[in-house]
Amino acid sequence: MATDGGLAILTNHNNHSQTLVTGIFCEAFSAADAIRALAESGFAEHEIDLIGVLSGRAPDLSWFLLAMGIPPHHAEYYNACFEHGAVLVMVRTPPSYRRTVALEVIRQHGGVSPSEV
Repeated sequence: MATDGGLAILTNHNNHSQTLVTGIFCEAFSAADAIRALAESGFAEHEIDLIGVLSGRAPDLSWFLLAMGIPPHHAEYYNACFEHGAVLVMVRTPPSYRRTVALEVIRQHGGVSPSEV
């Protein structure tokens, strides 16, 4: 797996590469706006995931994030952000210009990755 800012290049079971574009949002409304914009940009519902804790104390989700293909240093950062009510938006797409579109949409709506902080 290679990483670049909010990008991680993954290989799925069928040997097809996918790009995992991620961005953490301090506000759920900003994440919702990003998801809407991603859908308007042509991303399918099954390509977009949202992870966050709605109420109460955030559990340790590091293992879950690692299983989703998030690099360890990003998983640690995102997990710490969940304790402050942040939400994570993830977009899975073939590695093409679409990853650039996904990353740009996420950034335009306030999403950041660990390397940008």
